[in-house]
Amino acid sequence: MRDFTEGRIAKQVIDFSMPIMLGNVLMSAYGIINLIWVGRLLGHKAVAAVAACLPIIMLMPAFLIGLGMATNVLIAQAFGRKDTAMLRKILSNSFFSSILFCLLISLLGILFRHQLLQWVHTPAEIYDMALSYLTIIMAMLVFHFYVNWMNGMLRGLGDATTVVKILLLLAVFNVVLVPLFIRGIGPLPPLGVAGAAWGSGAAAVLTCVIGYVYLLRFNPYINMRKWDYSLDWNIIREVFVIGVPASLQMIVVSLAGVVIVALVNSYGTAVTAAFGIGMQVDMLVTIPFISIGIAATTISGQNLGAGNMERVYETTRISVYFGVISGLVCTAVLLAFPEQIGGLFLKESAESVLVQKYVRDYYRWIAFIFPCFGVIFAIQGVLRSAGDTLALLALSFIAMFLIRIPLAYGLAGPGGFQQDGIWMAMLSSSALAVGLNWLYYRKGPWKKKRLLGNPPHPHRRNEGDCQEDSVYRRI
Repeated sequence: MRDFTEGRIAKQVIDFSMPIMLGNVLMSAYGIINLIWVGRLLGHKAVAAVAACLPIIMLMPAFLIGLGMATNVLIAQAFGRKDTAMLRKILSNSFFSSILFCLLISLLGILFRHQLLQWVHTPAEIYDMALSYLTIIMAMLVFHFYVNWMNGMLRGLGDATTVVKILLLLAVFNVVLVPLFIRGIGPLPPLGVAGAAWGSGAAAVLTCVIGYVYLLRFNPYINMRKWDYSLDWNIIREVFVIGVPASLQMIVVSLAGVVIVALVNSYGTAVTAAFGIGMQVDMLVTIPFISIGIAATTISGQNLGAGNMERVYETTRISVYFGVISGLVCTAVLLAFPEQIGGLFLKESAESVLVQKYVRDYYRWIAFIFPCFGVIFAIQGVLRSAGDTLALLALSFIAMFLIRIPLAYGLAGPGGFQQDGIWMAMLSSSALAVGLNWLYYRKGPWKKKRLLGNPPHPHRRNEGDCQEDSVYRRI
């Protein structure tokens, strides 16, 4: 656990974001490795089946991730105030309200799985594979949620190192179990695409059990026997007031992804497979920006709890700089090696050559999206630390549904650029989102929000307000 209310912010952003980055690399790496196993053991149609499920899988748990973000923010601010009693209440109230909601989401995902796959226009030739994969992932969702909850709690306390250990455990279990479930071993029969989902679920179960037992020895807050179980409607209200807009923001992004995948699917399985490969690689490449954004949320959250606005502004400036630099590096790598990246996921065949071509065309445009992410994730991390998630929801809705989707259908439509028009629209909408987020950061009311009766610190806040304009100029 670390206190970020004092010390050099640049060093804190680097020190805290690096283990988060490593943990997220592990998380994305096992997803990519799972897809590589699917592609090399089962072929490009199996890759397309998994790719068709990805936007749905991102959509269904979005509420749970949002509630986890809310817990992270509340824990960070309470930790910044040194309010241990409130911490124990936040842990119990947020965990049990979220776990019940998780079970509801899982049930809905299973009941409406056919409608969800039809919604994304899943091709008939891969429908059965996609259905089995989606059903199992939804059934095992609660275990993935608990891993995510543990990590969010630890990040709010400034403990990113333990997060890496948990995610390393999850990654190792995935790498070992997924191919075994796909191909079968001993009495376990070959399960095909469904085996990838079973292997991932089994990995999450083992990580939940081992992770909790490990944390009992080293973290005084994880022990459920020491939580304060008194029902606190203020905490539950704040969890949902912060978490629901954060969840809806991810749902907006996921719904936009569903619409985009439906449009991509209309160009055939080769384009769908290329897009699926692109999405998996993008998840990996986006990790530096996610990590910097999480670091900005925790560092800003603790300083907001302590009433030190000057350090919040400084966190924004440094996070944006680091994000842009990371984005330019990612752009250069993806422009240089697109076909080699596509070839990692496929066994050699005539179809794989075509898929690699589409991957190259995809990154001719999408490679330039990552410097935009560097700015967006940093700013949104700070805004989220204040609990101002409703504004982030509105900004995402504008970028996705008022800009990206209409532009994609316009550019990819008859007489347009076909699938390349989709990639153009994705890049254009992200560039415009940079301006929208920056404008709100400068003019929005996020600085005045107070969570759980967080008392203002007039001497600190006024000092920060007096210096605000000079800090903005430096940014």
